[in-house]
Amino acid sequence: MVSPIETLPLISFYLGTALLVVGSIGAVFGPKTSEEPINRIINLNVPSIGLALIFLSYNYTLAMLTFLSVNTMFYIIIFRAIIRLEEMEALI
Repeated sequence: MVSPIETLPLISFYLGTALLVVGSIGAVFGPKTSEEPINRIINLNVPSIGLALIFLSYNYTLAMLTFLSVNTMFYIIIFRAIIRLEEMEALI
């Protein structure tokens, strides 16, 4: 008999992989992603949760630290880039 403790890492790994693949495709080819960069950032939340689930199947501490630090840095960099692009377009 298989215990839930043994199957939980497998379920989180496969669910995370599916979210990562489907979310990445949705962020690239999803609705209105070419028009608004903010929509693309919002769509990237799904793959990031998938990545956290993949890390969760290996180690809980690794998953939390990676998810919190990478998402924080990613949003700071992306919002800064969007602001710069809008400023450059305003000058033209």
